[in-house]
Amino acid sequence: MPKFLIVSIFILSLFSEFAYASGSEKENNLNIEETVYEGKAHFIIKTKSITWYFDLEGGGFSRMIDKDGNDWISFKRKPWGEYPASAASAFRGIPNLVFKGDDGGAGHPGHDKCESDVNGNKIITESKSGLWKWSWEFYDDYAVMEILKTDKNNPYWFLYEGTPGGSFTPANYYFGTSSIPATTEIPDYYKGENIYQDYQWIFCGDKNQKRTFYMLQVKMDDKTDMLGFLGNTKEGLNSPDGMTVFGFGRDKNTNAMMTGNQKFIVGLYPDKLLKEKKQAAFKNYLEKTFDIN
Repeated sequence: MPKFLIVSIFILSLFSEFAYASGSEKENNLNIEETVYEGKAHFIIKTKSITWYFDLEGGGFSRMIDKDGNDWISFKRKPWGEYPASAASAFRGIPNLVFKGDDGGAGHPGHDKCESDVNGNKIITESKSGLWKWSWEFYDDYAVMEILKTDKNNPYWFLYEGTPGGSFTPANYYFGTSSIPATTEIPDYYKGENIYQDYQWIFCGDKNQKRTFYMLQVKMDDKTDMLGFLGNTKEGLNSPDGMTVFGFGRDKNTNAMMTGNQKFIVGLYPDKLLKEKKQAAFKNYLEKTFDIN
């Protein structure tokens, strides 16, 4: 192959990577509509790569739809509050922030503890109690959550409970974290196989799809984080439906651990992350885009 052609290909490759990173950093010209989904008032936020459904009173996301129509959250109202059956429905959502106390359910689709409004490129949510406040800012292929106010007497967590690739198919899943390389050995939540460590980011995808979900805590702390996969029956991973249970600040006794203001990112990365080189490129992308260390 001629040397000039090799150089040209190399330069084009570098330009493509730079263009992706740079494009991701630019705020998207949002298209926000209002609708009703599962009986609840929602904002629909349409960006270049993702369509988000945000529950105004719940204060969280019920749907996260990629360009191929796959819903990576898949919230439904029924069955409600049944373990493990609601892993196929009402347990799902992002960020499912407040678990206990009078504000329990704030940040979780399907609940009614919040009020939300649009302010420019952001959605601002405040609990009806006035004790909690946070914002979401939207970009082409990710969204940024900033915790602005918390109840000093009630810790919180940040969860992704959903359906990677659009369905519960553990046999096709892989996952990894800032400390765990990509693996297809899926931990069964129902059987107590959850992994508890301290992560800065978690990613998960379907081996048959080209995108990968990720969640990132911008400022790493020393609180316990966890991950597992919960089926909707006693069959665990062999259940017909279910969800992820990925959590920043969630310990082995299902206690929320985080306090104070934090910033989180959720998004879809446009590649599979099964190979070591792909994971290294993803790590580099996170460090450059979100200024983490």
